[in-house]
This record gives sequence, C-alpha cells and structure tokens, in this order.
Amino acid sequence: MTKIGVIGTGAMGRGIMQWAAESGADVIAYDERVNGAEEARAFVVGMLDRAVAKNRMTGHERDSIAARIKVAESLRALASAEIVVEAIIEDIEAKQKIFLALEDVVEDDTILCTNTSSLSVTACAKHCRRPERVAGLHFFNPVPLMRVVEVIGGERTAPNTITRLLELVSRTKHHPIVCSDTPGFVVNHAGRG
Repeated sequence: MTKIGVIGTGAMGRGIMQWAAESGADVIAYDERVNGAEEARAFVVGMLDRAVAKNRMTGHERDSIAARIKVAESLRALASAEIVVEAIIEDIEAKQKIFLALEDVVEDDTILCTNTSSLSVTACAKHCRRPERVAGLHFFNPVPLMRVVEVIGGERTAPNTITRLLELVSRTKHHPIVCSDTPGFVVNHAGRG
C-alpha cells in the first residue's frame, strides 16, 4: 500500500502521519477542524527537523518524507487512498459516521481502520456496507517511538484485510500483533491487569 489517508490529526493522527511517510507511503491528512491538518503537517516537519539536527536523518531524507504528506480539504480527497486510518475522538457514533461517509468516497477494496484503544471494531463497522474491510490498527503514543501496533479484526473482518495490514506494518520499523476484538485488546488489557 502506497497511499494512506489519516483522519483526525491530533497527537495520534500526527504520529500516524509521520510513521506512514517515513515508511515511504504518500499520506493524505484530513481534519474537520479548520487548519488542523496543516498544523499537524507543520508539527511533523518540525519533528523531522529535530531528527536532522540530531543527525538521525539527512536534510534530503527530511525533504523527501515531508513531500509525501499532503493536506486534504475534504474527505473526497481520500478517494485514492488504499488504506484510511481514523484517529478521531473515542466516540462510537462519531467513528461509525466517519466510516459511513468514507464508504461513499473510497474504492471497494480500500481498508478502513480505526485507531481506537478501547472501542469494539465490530461496533465501529456495524453500519458499513462492507464491514469485511474494516479493522483496528491501534498505535501507541508517541507513534514514531512506540513500535508495537495492534491489528484487530472485528467479527466480520475478512482474513485478507488482516493479512494486508500485517504485511503493511511488517514492512515498517513497527511490529504488528494480531488481537481479538475484546476490551483493551492485548496491551491495554494486560496493563490493566
């Protein structure tokens, strides 16, 4: 997958944007908050500038990564994304609503992911016409440094959707773990214990 959409550009969305761009993907960032995506892009570029200052990457690498991050004015700009990760508020109705809106925009084989840390992936996909392409892709904060990613299938998620997400994450510096759609998934569940 070479084009990743990110919806919601707060702390988690910014981190996912950076992860995707550093992994070589083109990123399309959208936030309903006015100037939210532009601010997130500037934040990521600032983080890349810090990496250059600390000799962790070259200026050329920074420029290449930054050039891969585009800002979307509307959800329609995500039409060409191969995967979309939403990182909006932890509200089931908001997540259901964004997935319904995305189904009218993206291709039928586009994977729709929630970055939820606690909500049911099955519930997020409840009203979708194609729930088999909905999964959880749960990153931890700060995304560029926390290398574990939970890949969560809902009750109706297709096995191929999970396989594609595992392949995607495995090509990056992050490590995927497959989780059941249960409260807290693996990491948060174990941490609560």
